[in-house]
Amino acid sequence: MGELVEKFMGWFPGGRNAVAGAAPLSAAADYDGEDHISALPDDLLRCIVSRLPVKDAARTAAVASRWRHLWRSSPLSLRDAGLLPSAVGRILTDHPGPFRVIHIARCSFASHERELAEWLRLLASKGVEDLVLLNNVTGADLNLTSDTVCLPRDILRCASLQRLFLAFFWFPDTDGLSHGAYVLPNLQELGMFSTGISDWDLDYVLACCPVLEKLVFVLNYMPDPIRLRSKSLRCVILWFFTVEEVAVVDAPLLERLFLLEAPRVGDDSIATIKIASAPNLRALGYLEPRFHQLQIGRNVIKPGTMPSPSTVLPGVKILAFKVNFGVLKEINMLVTLLRCFPNIETLHIESLTKPTGRNRAKFWCEVSTVECIESHVKKMVIHEYRGQKCELEFIKFISRSAQELQTLHVLLNRESLTSLAKATEMTNKLVALTRVPWKCECKMMILGESYQNDWSIQKASDLTVDDPFHW
Repeated sequence: MGELVEKFMGWFPGGRNAVAGAAPLSAAADYDGEDHISALPDDLLRCIVSRLPVKDAARTAAVASRWRHLWRSSPLSLRDAGLLPSAVGRILTDHPGPFRVIHIARCSFASHERELAEWLRLLASKGVEDLVLLNNVTGADLNLTSDTVCLPRDILRCASLQRLFLAFFWFPDTDGLSHGAYVLPNLQELGMFSTGISDWDLDYVLACCPVLEKLVFVLNYMPDPIRLRSKSLRCVILWFFTVEEVAVVDAPLLERLFLLEAPRVGDDSIATIKIASAPNLRALGYLEPRFHQLQIGRNVIKPGTMPSPSTVLPGVKILAFKVNFGVLKEINMLVTLLRCFPNIETLHIESLTKPTGRNRAKFWCEVSTVECIESHVKKMVIHEYRGQKCELEFIKFISRSAQELQTLHVLLNRESLTSLAKATEMTNKLVALTRVPWKCECKMMILGESYQNDWSIQKASDLTVDDPFHW
């Protein structure tokens, strides 16, 4: 649980490092006895105080009479590490606001529901901007438990919120609320970690957040389909997320849709990805042929489906797959799905291949035209390459087909590098491929363990990063 929570909490300004890095107040070694800091203008001093840990910020009132009003007149940044719930309550009550960053992660709200309701009223009235609420549930169970608390509806009254991140809660029931009653007009980022929300409540939230750009669900389970209707969403991340259907119903600004590490409900479980209206979608993945069923408009993409205007997404430029090259059904579906994205320029494929001895050479020799491979892909990355024959045959197919490919990165699987002989064999076979004629002027790079970077929500959701899959 700790690693997942850390990755989640490290994403946003109110997270792991928001105020933790500030040093406690102490006398400098070369202090000359003159108070230079108090000579600074109030606006600058408030800026300094607002960035201190809350204990140190409050203590500045004892520095000098000149400082007594500064903490109360500075935007509050509160991280509750080392504070009792009673102390948190006093600070929220005593400080007049505004609240810049409030990060509460040490309180078990199953026994402090009254405080939670009161704190949310204070946060709403005092202009909180970045809010982290993590219900400190007992044990290491990441699923919703008896300790999971339903958030009061006052969370939807925090009109000044720009970033909101919740963990181990039930989202408040919005049934019966009109869309004008509770609105979050400034919310730009919403993240939920192991937080239950119904499709009805999600619809309500998306309708009431007119500038929401980033939506992140981590380790959530929704028995209902996810339907994305939003005029502002640009990035959606579903990570360790179990759902039977994700439907992009109407999202004109959506640029990125991530489906990562989805846990299996059963061996035969299928998750349907429906793309109805997403004209600006540029990056999509990871699609898994064995687990995901793609639907474009009203057309379900099945093995052998040929491209037509109603079965393609021409705007997608970056695409990522996870596939077992040893399973004929999966590589057949991989080819079918690739034909649905004719203008792909960057292709990532993570190999899930296990040792089988099968090379699938006949299949790749008989594959007919795949437009994106032949005419558009400029960069390709093979992740978790294990040196299996069937993986090598796919790379040979690329060498015969790709005409515009400029770079091919092959990232070797960590476990395969534990044996020097195995690593050498894998590398030698790849190097040998570079000596045969390719249809393009491609530079192949074989990369080892140091290039296997950890996945990051922050990098994935950073819209200034050109290739969100290349960590």
